[in-house]
Amino acid sequence: MLTRVHHVGLVVRRLEDGFAFWRDTLGLRVAMEATVRDQGVRAALLPIGRSEIELLEPIDASGGVAKFLERRGEGLHHVCFETPDVAGELGAARGAGLPLIDEAPRPGLAGMIGFLHPKGTCSVLVEFATPPLGAHAVASAGAFGGLALQEVTAGCRDAATAAQLFETKLGLARTTGGTAVAAGGVTLRFVTGGDDGLSGLVLEVSDLAAASRGLGVSSGQDVHLDAARAHGVPLTFRAAP
Repeated sequence: MLTRVHHVGLVVRRLEDGFAFWRDTLGLRVAMEATVRDQGVRAALLPIGRSEIELLEPIDASGGVAKFLERRGEGLHHVCFETPDVAGELGAARGAGLPLIDEAPRPGLAGMIGFLHPKGTCSVLVEFATPPLGAHAVASAGAFGGLALQEVTAGCRDAATAAQLFETKLGLARTTGGTAVAAGGVTLRFVTGGDDGLSGLVLEVSDLAAASRGLGVSSGQDVHLDAARAHGVPLTFRAAP
C-alpha cells in the first residue's frame, strides 16, 4: 500500500542554492543531508507538512541526475510514495506490467527505496520508500507558517488515462473529476498538454497575504511564483482550507 507522498525530488545545481530558497526564504528545516555516492548526488530532505522536499545536487557527471540537469536544467525530478514494503510494491508493479529501474530495494536518503521506469508511468519518475523509524515532518514558521504540500502536477497526453493507470496499477485513490489520484492528503494531478512529466507544485499556507508579502508578489486567490525564482519549479501558494 502507498500511504502518502513521502517527498518530491528537485534537481538543483548547488545544494546551497536550494537551501537559500526552501530553507532561508520559506522557512523549512533541513532534516537530513548526505552524499549518496551510488546515486551520484549530494542530497537533503526538508519536511513540508506531512511530506518532504528532496534537493539533489549531482556530483558525478556520468550519473542520471547530472544527465537530467544537463538535458532539462533545474526542476522537478521525481515523486516518492511511502510504503511499508518496497519489495512488495516493486513486485506488484512488475506484475502489473510496469518496467522497473530497481528490481530490489536499495538504501537511499529516504530509507529503503526503489524506482519505476518513467516510460511505464506517463513520463513521471516514481520512487517507493520505506523511511527509517522515527522520521517525521516538522512545520515551518514565520510568514510561511503551516506550509504544506497540497498538489503535484504532471503534464501528459491524456490526463484521464494517466490517472487511471496510477489507480489501477499503483493502487492510488482516484479523485473527483477523474484526472487525479491522491495519497495521504496530497494530490497528483494530471494535465493534458504541455511537456510530459512533473510540471509544478501547489503549496498550502496558513496566511496567504503574509506569504505573498514575503515573496514580494501580489496576492490573489492564489499566489504564483515563476519557476525561475524556485530553481525551475513553478509554484502556486494557496490558502489552507
